[in-house]
Amino acid sequence: MRLASQLFRTASLVALAGWSVLIFLPGWSLAEEAALGVGVVLLAVIYLVLLAMALRQKRVPGAPRPGFFTLKGVLALLANPLAAVAAWVHLLAFDLMVGVMIHHEGSAAGMSHMALVPCYLLTMLFGPLGLLLFLVIR
Repeated sequence: MRLASQLFRTASLVALAGWSVLIFLPGWSLAEEAALGVGVVLLAVIYLVLLAMALRQKRVPGAPRPGFFTLKGVLALLANPLAAVAAWVHLLAFDLMVGVMIHHEGSAAGMSHMALVPCYLLTMLFGPLGLLLFLVIR
C-alpha cells in the first residue's frame, strides 16, 4: 500500500507538471514535447509498473472475479489498491494527452491561450468536459 501511495503522489505531480507547462508556458516552443515526452511518457511507465504489480498479486479466494466487461468485474478490479492507482494514472495520462492535443489544435487554429485555459482546467479536472468545451469553441 505504501508503494501504491508513493506512485499515486508521483504520478499526480508528473501530471501537474505537464499541465503547468501547457498553462503557464504557452509560448515555449517545446511545451508540447515536454508535456508529452516527459509527462505522458513518464505516466505511461508508471502505469506499466503498477499494472505489472497488480497482475502479479494473487486473487482472494471467493472474491468476485476482476474484469472489464461487467460492473462487478470492474469493481473487483478497483478493489486492488495497485489496480486502482493504475486506473488513476491511466486517467492522468490520457487527460494530459488530450491537453496536448488541445494545445496543438488550438494553436494551429489561431485560438488565444486565454480561450484554451478553461479547456485545460476542465480537462484536467473532468476529462471529457474539457474536450467538449474545446470542440464547441473551436
